[in-house]
Order: sequence, then C-alpha cells, then structure tokens
Amino acid sequence: KEPSQPNKDYIINFEIRSLRDSRSLIETVGIEDACMFIEENPHPRLWRLLAEAALQRLDLKTAEQAFVRCKDYQGIEFVKRLGNLQSESMKQAEVAAYFGRFEEAERMYLNMDRRDLAIDLRIKLGDWFRVLQLLKTGSGDADDALLEQAYNAIGDYFADRQKWMNAVQYYVQGRNQERLAECYYMLEDYEGLEKLANALP
Repeated sequence: KEPSQPNKDYIINFEIRSLRDSRSLIETVGIEDACMFIEENPHPRLWRLLAEAALQRLDLKTAEQAFVRCKDYQGIEFVKRLGNLQSESMKQAEVAAYFGRFEEAERMYLNMDRRDLAIDLRIKLGDWFRVLQLLKTGSGDADDALLEQAYNAIGDYFADRQKWMNAVQYYVQGRNQERLAECYYMLEDYEGLEKLANALP
C-alpha cells in the first residue's frame, strides 16, 4: 500500500520444504531417521535444527555431531560442558537455560536445592531484583559481598533512570559512598551530603 513505509506485517516467513520435512521427521519418526534425511540434504540450518532437537532429548552425541556440521563452536562447548555433569536434572536445567527458558531453569535449580546456580543464572541475565529476592529467601546467611553487589546494581538501575530517592535506599544498603554522594548532590540534599562526609573514615 505504501512502499515508502513498509510494515513488518506484510512480511511472511515461509520455511523451505526440507526444513519442514526435517522438523516433522524429528517430531514423528525420531532423531535417527531425521539425521539420515539431513545427511542426504545437508544445510547448516537443518543441522542446527537437529542439534537443538537432540539437546532437548539429551542425546549429546548426536547434538555434538550436528553442532560440528553447522560450525557452531559455542554449541560444541556447551555439549561438552553438559557431558561433564553427572545429574540428569542438572543437564535438563542447563538445556532449559540454553533455550532461554530461564524461569523453568531457575525452578529446576531450586528444586535440586542449588540456589547458588539459580543466583548465578540471574546474575548472568542482569536480573538483580531477582538475585536480591533469592539471596533473602534462602536459608542460612547470604553472601555479604554478593548482597552488596546486588544492592549497588539495583541502585545503578534507579540512578540510570534518574530515580535518585530509590537509588539512595539501595546505595545505603550497598555501602557505596561515592554513588550515594552523587545521588545526594542530584537531589540537592546537602544535609545528607554533610552527614555522609562526617561518617567517612
């Protein structure tokens, strides 16, 4: 309608026949037959499809071979790391994280009583609000350095959005005097700045 202003709604992705066939073979017949079909019709996209399907089923040998065929070095490394894990449930959690199903992966880690891995996952994602929640809900003492890091990261989040009052609360808990001084300055809270200066060692 308006060629000068194209709209994404007018674009349709059609899968080629071999991709559709490979997907239906994996779903209906199984990985072995799909592998034979892809051998006869090789293409990196088909190998990736096979690798991902094999990963979902924890068929690490096939997944590694398929990742090699589509030259995905990160995929090969991931499969090797999975091979070193002993627990099946741990492997499933790692695969869920690999495919971006982070809530599911976190739930699996917590069910395995591996709160540390759930926290590591959230740190990698930069989800510091959830990191703080996990640190507070766990039994036993939370790692003080990690708690401070989480408070400061959340303080940074609010400071980046110029929500100085919110940032102050988290920087106080994270004991970050430098960023706290910056927030007081932006808020024109000179009384707070004076108290902070007097409290410095």
